[in-house]
This record gives sequence, structure tokens and C-alpha cells, in this order.
Amino acid sequence: MKKTQKFIRWLIYINLKILHFVILLLPFKFSVWFGGRLGTLTYYLLHRARHIVLDNLIRCFPEKKHLEIKKIAREVFSNQGKNLFEVLSFDKINVANVREIVSAEGLDNLDDALKEKKGVLILGAHIGNWELLGVYLSLLGYPINVIARRIYDERLNKILIDIRESKGIRCILRDESSYQVLRCLRKNQALGILIDQDTKVQGVFVDFFGRLAYTPQGLATIALRTGAVVVPGFIVRDGNKHKIIIKPKVELKRSENEIQDIKDNTQEFTKIIESMIRSYPSQWVWMHERWKTRPEDIK
Repeated sequence: MKKTQKFIRWLIYINLKILHFVILLLPFKFSVWFGGRLGTLTYYLLHRARHIVLDNLIRCFPEKKHLEIKKIAREVFSNQGKNLFEVLSFDKINVANVREIVSAEGLDNLDDALKEKKGVLILGAHIGNWELLGVYLSLLGYPINVIARRIYDERLNKILIDIRESKGIRCILRDESSYQVLRCLRKNQALGILIDQDTKVQGVFVDFFGRLAYTPQGLATIALRTGAVVVPGFIVRDGNKHKIIIKPKVELKRSENEIQDIKDNTQEFTKIIESMIRSYPSQWVWMHERWKTRPEDIK
């Protein structure tokens, strides 16, 4: 690694540590408000990210007027700023006050899935403050695990894992043994998997907002091979608070062709995610290059 790159990563790490310390000194509501303002500021400062967001929104919502698209785009950046400040404030969230911040509907769907004793796969997406979804469920006593991508800098990776584990969430990194995934399901625990990004994992092309998008197939593969119950779970901002939405379990499509089953079920999962994004367009990470990988790129 070049010295310049090492220095930049060190600088990011130090600044994040300082920011974390400062945020913990601030009142929770003020820090979230301030994070939103900083997020909005980045809309104007980050030209490339702003261009990606606007381009994605225009393509996916051709019926919306330009002024509405710009408003949604600013809210996208504001939401991510709030997310960052909330995550760095998780030390302030506990069993006693979490219901003051988050409400939930459909928890009975999760309870019913756990009663089947097959383990539960929570179909999630980068909507709202997705990290807070796991925190809420964990604090309420649900056994929560998440599959996460290893961050490029081990120091930053440790900060995020420590934050999750401080709230009782067990983090399974993608490059770790699949045995840990099977073990948590055999213990009838819940495993959250986000499949709404174009990442360097095995995947399939499915329709997403009318375009083919390379989508991780891990959730469908695990569900089909283990029999674990798939339950869609999302969290969205509801004014100054958050609302968790747990949907009924997804009935898997099964045939004698596993490859086709993986694709068909991944498509069904993606439809559910798209429906949530259409309902809450300002709360998804539109700065992600979701349609970057093309079929001709996969050999």
C-alpha cells in the first residue's frame, strides 16, 4: 500500500474516532439533526455522488418532475448523515429508551417464523437506518446475527463490529466460514442479509426498476438448502422516529432446477425490496452504483 493511501486511511480513522467522541457528548436528537444538516451539505459538495443519485432517480422515476427528484436526492444525503450520527450514538440507546426512538409493526411475523424452529433469514436492504433495525430486535431479546462485508481498513472494520456487538448483534463477515451461518440457523436464530447492492459475491441478474441488476444470491441459496424461513424486515424514518416493518414470510419457489430456483427467488426478494424503495424513495442509498456490473462482465 502506498504511503499516501496509508496516510489517508489513518486520517479517516482518527477523524472518525474524534467524531465518535464528540457525538457522544451531544444530546441524541441534536446530533441526529446536525448529522442531517451535514448530509445535506455533502449533496452540494460531492459532485460525483450527487450525479449518481440524480441519474438513478431520473431513470427509476421518469414520472417525477425534476424539482421533486432534486428534493428526494437532498433527502437521500440527509438520511445518510443522520444514519452516521445515529450509529455513532448507539451507546445511548438501550432497552429502557429504544421504544421512544423506534416503533415496530409485524413483529408477530418474526415470532411465527421462529416458532417453525428452522432459523430465520431476514431479507433486508439499505433503507432508512438499517443498522438500527438489528439493534432494536436485539435489545428486545431476539437472537440477531448479520452478514456483513469486511471494510477495507481493519481499524474501521473493528469500530463497526464493536458497535454492533455492544448491542448484542453477532457479526459474520462474508469471508468467514459458512459454518457460522449454518450454526446460527441450527440454533433457531435470526440472520440478517442485505441483497440490494452490486458487490463482488456470487450473484444473478434480476429485474430491478426495469433494468437488469447483478444481485447477491446468497440469501436464496441458504434458504433453499437449509429450509430457513425468509421474513422481509425493513426500517424507515417516520418523522423524528423510526418505524420497523416486518412482513409475512416469503413462500419459496422450488423445483428440480436449483439454479433457476435461486434466480426466481432472488427476483421475488428484489421485487419486495423495490416495493419498499418505491414507497420510501428518499431512504435508499441511491449513490450506490447498483447497475454497474453488466452481463458481459461475468465470465
